[in-house]
Amino acid sequence: MAKKLVARTYLRSCLIAILCGSGMAATAFADTISAPGLSAPGTISYDVEGIPTIQASTDNDVAFLQGYMHARDRFFEMDLTRRKVSGTLSELVGASQLASDVQTRTLGLRRASWATLNAMSDDSRGWLKAYANGVNFWLSTQPLPPEYGALQLSRADPWTPLDTVIVGKALAFQLSFDLDIDRTIQFGAFQQAAAAAHVDPVALFFGDTNRFAPPDNRVTIPNFVPGASTSTSGSSTTSALAHTSLASSLPTLVAATNTPTQLVDDDTLALAIAYRAKIANVDFIAPHLKAREDRAGSNEWVVSGQYTATGKPLLMNDPHLSLALPPVFNEVHLYSSDSRYAQPLNVSGVSVPGTPGVIQGCNQKVCWGTTTNGLDVTDTFKETFHLNSFGLPYATMHNGVEEPVQWEFQSYFVNQMKAGTVDNLVRDNSIGYLNGAVTVIIPRRNNGPMVQLSGNIGLSVQYTGWGPTFELESFRRINRSQNLADFKTALSYFDVGSQNFAYSDTDGHIAYFTSAEAPVRDDLQNGNAPGGGIPPWLIRDGSGALHHDWLPVQHPQPNQALPYEILPANEMPFVIDPAQGYIANANNDPIGITLGNNPLAKQRPGGGIYYLNFNFDAYRMGQIDRKLSEFIADGHKITMQDMQQLQGNTQSLDAELVLPHLLGAYSNASASGAWPQLAALAADPQVTEAISRLTAWDFSTPTGLPQGYDSGNSPLLPAHPTQQQLDASVAASIFGIWRSMAVQNSIDATLTKLGLASYLPDGSDAYVAFKFQLDAFDATGGKGAAGVGFFNVSGAPTPQAGRDYVLLKSLQQGLARFASADFAAAFGGSTHQADYHWGALHRIVFSHPLGAPFSVPSAGNPYGFSDLGANLPGVARDGSWQTINVGSHDIRANSLNGFMFGGGPARRFVGEMATPINAVEIIPGGPSDVIGSPYYASQLSRWLTVNYHAMPIDSITAATGAPTVISFAPHP
Repeated sequence: MAKKLVARTYLRSCLIAILCGSGMAATAFADTISAPGLSAPGTISYDVEGIPTIQASTDNDVAFLQGYMHARDRFFEMDLTRRKVSGTLSELVGASQLASDVQTRTLGLRRASWATLNAMSDDSRGWLKAYANGVNFWLSTQPLPPEYGALQLSRADPWTPLDTVIVGKALAFQLSFDLDIDRTIQFGAFQQAAAAAHVDPVALFFGDTNRFAPPDNRVTIPNFVPGASTSTSGSSTTSALAHTSLASSLPTLVAATNTPTQLVDDDTLALAIAYRAKIANVDFIAPHLKAREDRAGSNEWVVSGQYTATGKPLLMNDPHLSLALPPVFNEVHLYSSDSRYAQPLNVSGVSVPGTPGVIQGCNQKVCWGTTTNGLDVTDTFKETFHLNSFGLPYATMHNGVEEPVQWEFQSYFVNQMKAGTVDNLVRDNSIGYLNGAVTVIIPRRNNGPMVQLSGNIGLSVQYTGWGPTFELESFRRINRSQNLADFKTALSYFDVGSQNFAYSDTDGHIAYFTSAEAPVRDDLQNGNAPGGGIPPWLIRDGSGALHHDWLPVQHPQPNQALPYEILPANEMPFVIDPAQGYIANANNDPIGITLGNNPLAKQRPGGGIYYLNFNFDAYRMGQIDRKLSEFIADGHKITMQDMQQLQGNTQSLDAELVLPHLLGAYSNASASGAWPQLAALAADPQVTEAISRLTAWDFSTPTGLPQGYDSGNSPLLPAHPTQQQLDASVAASIFGIWRSMAVQNSIDATLTKLGLASYLPDGSDAYVAFKFQLDAFDATGGKGAAGVGFFNVSGAPTPQAGRDYVLLKSLQQGLARFASADFAAAFGGSTHQADYHWGALHRIVFSHPLGAPFSVPSAGNPYGFSDLGANLPGVARDGSWQTINVGSHDIRANSLNGFMFGGGPARRFVGEMATPINAVEIIPGGPSDVIGSPYYASQLSRWLTVNYHAMPIDSITAATGAPTVISFAPHP
């Protein structure tokens, strides 16, 4: 252990020496670069962090220089992204990605990007062209990054405005696209099992095991009324509690429509299974089979000046995305003195490499942040096709009428890497017409694709992002917003990739808006119930008979892009200067439509079902809301430091809410006259010790290791944990393994007995079901809405005894797992619970697409991070599943590396709306994606320990004293 600490400190010292001796000490460029495409001189100034400030005379010149800067620091990332999204990744990395390219190209984000580019204004296209010119100027004058050598490539395709739109579409897609495939397959299996068991599949699935009601009841805007002209909110607690019930409530699917309980027919199930098999291993698409909470999230909260120490609003944001290298975001400061505008562009924050502008940040007047909003903007349809003699569909059938489809022919090329041969790009002719060489496009589905075909039936996917959308224009306008009115207008251009926008300004306002266009379904609007009982989160009927179509536009909204009816802005959740003095969102249900376990229960102002989505997060919002409420109730005036500490909070709210059930089980088992088998568990010394540890736990999740990275510690020097941290670390490990075993011994075991072992709910849904069965036990006796018991134990004298036995047996089994050979690398086979430190399990590798040496940690790079130990890849970090400082892992984890995580804050930001704005931020990596650069992982240690760097809001401040300045002048 001591050797590792010495090595870590030594390597950090070496890294500091590199930074101080090379990049950090770089001097200003002596010569001015002559750049074709610029209209006037401009500069890129890199501060000591390697963060650029770009100054130029026009917005297009700023875009040119930002393109140059992005290419200099992140070109391989940009190239990889555009190819992954376009379905041309095999042209870069080889034949291993050909099958992925076929499926990605079939979906058609590149096709959708063409539609967007063609619909843009000339001014916007000129802005994107200027950015592309900057990228290509760098490409024409500089060598390619080292990854290309590894791929035996000596050149890269020029960047185009289309590529920028593709990158923007990709980000929106990742945050909003949801396939209904997995849920349909699961429900289809439940139908079959329920029939054999003579239980109601709707009750078993939606009432018991895949519930909509969140496990905690905090909402962003209590008492929100869709359609109201203004929105203010009261207490997030009392309103939420008024909607909460432990009784099972189900969407009125079958009963209200008198339809059969078979919501998924055999043909639909077979199509879904076949399509899933094709995309299950496609990195870009497969995550969209899962609930959105399992692939992306975020935290944001904003506090009114009435509750802060300075009297100025505070805004916090940390968007949760993949924690790979290079980081998702690139920090930048942009200044333009463009004479077309009354005020200069002076904006700072983070950008997405491949796109101009700032996506999250502040200008001189306004700060904003975002979290993903769970708006349901994707439907999968079962279609009937008419085929030609080659078996290709030429039309769909809708209400008995043929509707022509469109064909798009595809060609595929592969980088065939051979020793001594470079740029060996070869056409691949192995893809047949029905396997991806022809994409079938269905105009009725917003020009969405057919994704699966069997005979004359198939699946299509309708998504709001398949057509022209204008998120880039929205952010361009946000960057220049000077007040709340400007900001609201800018949001009207935000069409897909729904976000919860948190807003604050130097005038003292705080606000929250959901964004993007929400399609209105015919059956929900005009039938007031899902047609045929099939809700929008299962595969829907494309024939027209059940009225599942999106309604054509009838009431156009300002700057609307989607050619279908959408919810107006005043029906989308929003609040301005709420009475409670703060706003918080962490991907939770913003207004409580799911609290009664029925996402279809609320009505629109003029009639019809008010539907947003069916699946939300809960625990992070619950913790944030509780902490902010405590500050206010205690009369504590909130500071920036308070908010930074809250961003680093690692207390597990789910443990706080669920653990009392385990402690109660132990108390029952210890009582006189307890069932002997139950009493034996309570008498186990290991169980007794674990219960003692859990009883004393404060629900925090520190690593408990001196080489671990914990919130608030020094980013460079190891910190020996205190006894309290050691104890909390052990308790976190014990709770984590108990939670896993308890879910498996209750929800999983029950469903397995029904023949559903291959169709278990995902970990988050299973845990929600587990908590619900515990919370509702007094009313249900452990039997769910379908009448199935989830704590069945042979010989148990009462349902309570069976429940308590399952809970305590799970603890005993979990402790045995830790002592087993399977966990020897972490715990050495020890039976001493004091050895079970959380950091030995909770680890992360910041992975690069090409692996070592580009990943961190990995041998061969100079950045000073190393694996925790043999068979323990990654570095140890605090936090856990759905903590504020998130580090979510598989709920069912019970293996050595099962508690590792790979997603979290892609940026942490805290801003105070003073004049000038006072702000700090950090990203998980550094500005550069070039291995060997001192800025490759320069912020990673600070990110791991929730430390920050200053974020200057004024361009003069940002550029002053910059050690590196690159000057540009127009080409004569």
